[in-house]
This record gives sequence, structure tokens and C-alpha cells, in this order.
Amino acid sequence: KNASEQSASQNAGDARKLQSLVMQLRKCCNHPYLFAGTDVPEEGVPVDELVEASGKLAVLDRMLSRLKDAGHRVVLFSQFTSMLDILQDYLSLKGYGYARLDGSTNRVQRSIDIAAFNRPNSPMFAFLLSTRAGGLGVNLQTADTCVLFDSDWNPANDKQAAARCWRDGQKKKCYLYRLFATGSIEEKVFQRQLSKESLQNVVNGEGTLEQSSLSKDDLRKLFTLDATTVSDTHDSVACEKCPGKHYDGLHGQAG
Repeated sequence: KNASEQSASQNAGDARKLQSLVMQLRKCCNHPYLFAGTDVPEEGVPVDELVEASGKLAVLDRMLSRLKDAGHRVVLFSQFTSMLDILQDYLSLKGYGYARLDGSTNRVQRSIDIAAFNRPNSPMFAFLLSTRAGGLGVNLQTADTCVLFDSDWNPANDKQAAARCWRDGQKKKCYLYRLFATGSIEEKVFQRQLSKESLQNVVNGEGTLEQSSLSKDDLRKLFTLDATTVSDTHDSVACEKCPGKHYDGLHGQAG
């Protein structure tokens, strides 16, 4: 019995270490300022420095500039409230009108911000949301663009997030963008989502699939980098829009 208890305790400890490692890897993909000890001056940093520190934020910066010029309005999601802090600083420095809702937002302020965003001719361009805080009662259908800055292990949570600005049957087009760093843990999270959705469709085609435990092979793949390709997710979905596997011709050389 004692040996069994020790084994269970060790397994629990290993699981916690793994979760902590995965979390740190996901922070690496989002922005270096998410780490404690980053040398950020109290007066902040220039917007160019904030953007250039993160490849994903650099892509988002170009996207938002074009979306705003084209008259679109954006709902921007992140799993991490600390990442929302960085995105909030970015929007402020760029001069974009925005509102924010996360788990700490009280019900009154929540209603005020949603109403202000949905008001005709509202000056707000973006609405920041933590993925799990955007539940029932959050209707942001005056936006036509949803950006998932990072993904959840459970595809149902991301689908619920997207539903804040799109509903089944609506006629207005809504564009969904999902950002993830290729060759990183984020690809594995997205691939995990795809496998869950496939299994869910096989079981009953609806409902919420709870996170299952990872096999040893899953864990090995989770921390294995395929250096022969730019994006193994791209390769696995057999994209027909690119010239060839590994983005041949797009990056000047084969992967």
C-alpha cells in the first residue's frame, strides 16, 4: 500500500512538473514579457519594441492595421490575463479604442462595456476577452473578426469564444483567425484540438469532450521538434494553397 501511495504521489508530482513546463513553453510563444524578471522599465517601452519582441504580436500588429483601415471590428481572445495586459498596453500605444473583459470585471462594468462596444458608430475598434470569461450573455456581434491569440486544449472553449461574435444561422460574415507559432508547443495544442474534435464527432457529433490523459507516445510527440518542416500541422492538413510541402518556394528554400 505504501509503495502504491508513493507511486501515485510521484505520478502527481510529475504531472505538475509537466503542466508547469508546458505553461512556460506557451508563454515563450506569446511574449517574453510574460516571464518574471523581464527588465521592463516602469515608464513602459516604445510600441515598436513591444511588438518586435514577439513574432505573434508582430503578425497581429500588421493584421490589425489592415483590418482597421478596411473598417472591420475585432474581438481578441487570450487564455492568459497577463497576455491581455500586454495587448491592452499595445492597443493603448497604437491609439486604438478598446474595451476589456476578464474574470475580474464586475457585472455592471461588463454590461457597460458591451453596450458601449455595440453602440452604433462606436469608436471602439477592439474588445479584449479572456477565453473562459466570455461566456453566456456576452454578445459582440457588431464585430466581424475574431482573433484567437492562443488556443485552449479543449476545442469547445475556443468555439464558445468564437460564438461571442458569431451565431449559427446569422447572415453577416465573421472571420476567425487563430495564431500559433510553428514548430512549437502551440502546434501540438492545436493538433490535440483536432484529434479531440475527430473523436467527438465519432462518439456523438455534439457535446463537450473532456480532456483525456496523454499516452507516453503523446508526451514524446509533445516535446519533439520536427526540424525537417516549417509546420507539420500545415503538412498534415494537405494545404492546396501553397506551392508544396514545407512551403517550398515561399521561404526561398525547402524545409
